[in-house]
Amino acid sequence: METNYYSIQNYFLDFFDENSRKFGFFGTTKDELISWQKDMRVKLSKLLGTDKMIKCELNPKMIESEKFDGYTRDKIVIETQPKVFMPLFILTPDNGNGIPVIAVHGHASDGKNGLVGIINDITREKIESYNYTYALDLVEEGYTVFCPDLCGSGERREPRQQGESCILESSCDDINNAAMCFGMSVLGLMVFDLMRLIDYIIEKEDNKEIACCGFSGGALCTLWLAAIDERVKCAAVSGYFHGLKDTILDNNLCGCNFVPDMWRYIDICDLGSMIAPRPLLIESGNEDKLNGKRKLNNVFEQVFETRKAYDLFENQNFVHTIFDGGHKWYGSAYNFLRDWSDSFE
Repeated sequence: METNYYSIQNYFLDFFDENSRKFGFFGTTKDELISWQKDMRVKLSKLLGTDKMIKCELNPKMIESEKFDGYTRDKIVIETQPKVFMPLFILTPDNGNGIPVIAVHGHASDGKNGLVGIINDITREKIESYNYTYALDLVEEGYTVFCPDLCGSGERREPRQQGESCILESSCDDINNAAMCFGMSVLGLMVFDLMRLIDYIIEKEDNKEIACCGFSGGALCTLWLAAIDERVKCAAVSGYFHGLKDTILDNNLCGCNFVPDMWRYIDICDLGSMIAPRPLLIESGNEDKLNGKRKLNNVFEQVFETRKAYDLFENQNFVHTIFDGGHKWYGSAYNFLRDWSDSFE
């Protein structure tokens, strides 16, 4: 006997078509864009739940410091909200350019560890296949690199995902389920933590020209952080710039992608438009599974809309690079960041 399935997916797809992106950017002038950006930062803060989050003293605590060939790696912990602690690595080159870059990890990297080359037999395959050690490349380029553990990853995994056997897992779903009941989201918690990291960098560093980059889930956080916080002066996003409709019960289903009521407000292109005219790089693999069934067509639609916002400023600050291959960090960010940082030296 053949089994019939009564999926709700088509209902959601139709609902998306009728109700999505009601507050996206559809203007035609710089003044309209700037006004829209200001309003959207307030709206998105409420959607994420960051407006409910409470700042406290950062109380930085040094955990360890190790010297490597060409750089020093410090590990510290800061308090982003009362009783919310974020560990991070700071890579300081021996002969650096003084420019701070936040490097954000995605999934299956053991949090910050993969970015700085801390690899074991469990993580090796993922870290090598995704080219995850980009923090080491950035410190070699001369940047001071800040590599935090996002909420739910690395040393911040919740009890059900703790232990060596779960090292590639994250607690995104568990945290998001709890956060939504308080009008928050796991993505909001991640973005708020990164905003507090910027507070720390501004207190600590002489240079306030802060860049942020990330791959996959780290790209998602980079997009949102740069959209919400104008203190991010340059953003490089790898492996995450697809339209949201293709994620409905089908693709890229981790809880960090889902914020209550978000789809009614914006699509990914609008996050890009919120960053304009600050430099923004999008890096795509033509076979990246996160692009969804429509592959690069799903990406091109979003890039097209974001480019409209950048065209209002008649500059070349928005770049989209495409590579042959799947879901991984390709490294076009290095030249992009170099061009940006050279512009104010």
